[in-house]
Amino acid sequence: MIDIATLSTPNVVSAPLNQEINMLQFHIPNMTCGSCARPVKDALLSVDPLAQIETDTPARQVRVETALDEAAFLAVLAEAGYPHQPLASR
Repeated sequence: MIDIATLSTPNVVSAPLNQEINMLQFHIPNMTCGSCARPVKDALLSVDPLAQIETDTPARQVRVETALDEAAFLAVLAEAGYPHQPLASR
């Protein structure tokens, strides 16, 4: 017998409630246009498909809201040819 209520309930995947969400920010000097922003976003999503990503091409910055730590994102950005470069301290 098929339970119709179960079939109509969406299967939502999210981070566990006790997991801390980090807001990471990366400066990507090579991200100069919208065509560059797409592979940057794709690379980041390959690490965490559930991440919320916001690109700011004029500022050459990307913000990532994720439960994962920064190291995996740094590695994939470098592999994709868009390495993060820390902003100089003022």
